[in-house]
Order: sequence, then C-alpha cells, then structure tokens
Amino acid sequence: MSSNLPPDFVEPYPGWAEENKGPLILGVTGSMTALAGLFVIGRIYSRIISVRKLAVDDYIVIICILLSVSYVILASRAIAYGGGRHLLTLPPEDVPHAIYYTVVSFVPGVTSFTIPKFAVVILLAKVLNPGRVHRIIMWIVSVLYLLMSAGMLVINFAQCTPAAAQWGGAPGTCWDRKITVDYALALGICSVLFDFYLAIYPTVVLFGLQLNWKKKLALSSSLGFGYCAGVITCYKCYTLSGLLSLEDFTYAVDDVVLWTNIEGNCVLIGACIPCMYPLVKKIFGTSALGGSTPRKYSNQNPTGPSAIVTIGSYPNKKRTKNMGISQLDTINDDNKYIILEERSFHASTTELRAEHATAQQKQQQLDIQARATRQPGW
Repeated sequence: MSSNLPPDFVEPYPGWAEENKGPLILGVTGSMTALAGLFVIGRIYSRIISVRKLAVDDYIVIICILLSVSYVILASRAIAYGGGRHLLTLPPEDVPHAIYYTVVSFVPGVTSFTIPKFAVVILLAKVLNPGRVHRIIMWIVSVLYLLMSAGMLVINFAQCTPAAAQWGGAPGTCWDRKITVDYALALGICSVLFDFYLAIYPTVVLFGLQLNWKKKLALSSSLGFGYCAGVITCYKCYTLSGLLSLEDFTYAVDDVVLWTNIEGNCVLIGACIPCMYPLVKKIFGTSALGGSTPRKYSNQNPTGPSAIVTIGSYPNKKRTKNMGISQLDTINDDNKYIILEERSFHASTTELRAEHATAQQKQQQLDIQARATRQPGW
C-alpha cells in the first residue's frame, strides 16, 4: 500500500493502491505515434519520388504527426507526476502537476484527430472530383466540425475561473463537470459521423468503377480507413465518463488520454495510406494491387510528364472521355496527383484534342514539304 495513504485507509479491493495505467499508456501511445510517423514518412517519400514536391495536405499530415508527438510528450510528463495512478496514492505536491499536464495535453490531442480529416477531405476532393454542390457541402461540414473542436478546446480551459483552479494552482470556481462531458460526447458523435461519411463516400464511388476485385478491395480499404477511426471514436465516447471523476481524476481520465491518441493516429494513418502507391510500387513492382498499364499505351512515354493517374472507369457516365470510356482521374489541375495506380496515357479530352491537333499540323507540314519537292510530271 502506498505510504501516502492514511494509516486507517481501507483499499476498495486488493491491489487497488498499486494500480498504474501509466506504462500501458506510454507504450500504446508511443507505439501508435511511431507507427503513424512511419506512414507519414512513407507518404512524403512517395510524393517526392512521384511528383518531387509537396502539396497542402502533405504539410497538414506533417503538422499532425508533430501534434501527436507533442501529445505523447505532455502525457508522459503527466505520468511522471503520477498520471495513471489513483489520486489518493500520489504525493500532494505532485497532484497539481499531474492534472495540469493532462489538461494541457488535450490541446494537441483534440487537434491531432481534427486536422487530419482536412487532409482526407482534400484527398477525396482531388481524387473523386465531387460536384460543385457536394464539394461545398463537404467543406461546410469540415469547417463546422473544426469550429466544434475549437469549442472543445475553449471549454477545456474556460470551465474554471481562473483556469488554474482545475489543477489546484489557484482558488476559483468551476462549471458542472457534466457540461464538459456532454460537449465532448457531442463532438465525439459528430466525429464518428464525419469519419463514416469520409469512408462511405469513396466506397460508394468505387463500387461503380470497372475494377478487378483485388484493386477494388485495396482502394476501398485505403480510402475507407475512416471506418476504423469511427469505431475507435465510438469506444472513446464510452470512456468519457472518466472526466466526471473529480475524486480520482488522475486514474479515471487516462482511458480518455489513451483513446484520444489512438483515434488521432488512426485518422492520420488513413490520410496517408491512399498516397503511398508509388512506394508500394517501388518495393513490390508494377503488379502491386493488380495494377497494369494497358498495352495500347505501354510504349507512350511511361515516365514522362504526360503520365496520367487513374483508379478506374465509369462505363456509362459523363466524365472525362477517352476512346469511349470515361476515366476517373486521380490528379490535380497540374497533372501531378498520384494515388495507387499510374497510367501513362492522356485521359483529358482537352489533352487529346491538343495532341491530335499537333499531329495534324505535323502531317500538314510533311505534306507541304512533299509537294514542294515533288518533280514535275509526277
């Protein structure tokens, strides 16, 4: 039994005073953050070897992994002062530090599972090319979710006046803790719905593409990783009741600390997987995920700047037309966005027309030269 407990204290159950979630939290959060970091490195490396520059969503995932690392550092500081152990077993001078670092850690924690969703939205907007109304709705929902997350950060510190009253740094008053928990639960529900939307949307689109089952499964899994994040968020909502425990805050809150990190890293991994095909192709070859370049185009500048990236085709829908088949391009306006499969042919009607016009001009020049050199009488 801890020496900080009163001599007449009776444990609720045997081993209660020795319980410590700290090592588990450090191990899981550190491992998940390291795993997410590997995926971020893989994504950035894929972008460099494929297009030799980074886009806005690449910088977003870099910021997110830094936030995740910051979260682990702050959580480890809280654990060093007794986070993960029952509050009554801690030295009185360590309690304010443990609570302080836990409260502050929620800033990068909440941000780490909010911002990666914007990288996913940018990716889906580039890859799936939604209609104008759908695109507007997608961004409105994203901004509203961002504002809700910002509200959670405000409440995290505004619930006590002054804020230091939360960790005993100053005398003050606090709201009913249930307000914070209810808002966190509402944010969690919105996060689940948003994750499922970001997963269901590409799944529905991919279902209508002409793809072999292996590639369709790979694409659905990579673009639909939000299912996993949504399930994890559901469980995290279940652990939010730990925020109500003021008597044993350092022990009860650590489930929220743990699952907040897992949720953020899962969203981050989901934002990285779809962009890693160039790395997968370099390691496993061009046959990875069942991809192949059509024979008709296999001899046309396979690595040149005109390479177009696609993931499938719609048989009877009006999109970018190419030889009677509508292609779903996975590129941005600069012809530089790569996801999962490279195809070295033009899929743009404008590009085909320009190419055809250039060929006609060359043929006309050859005809003029031929007529100029033709001898009389021929």
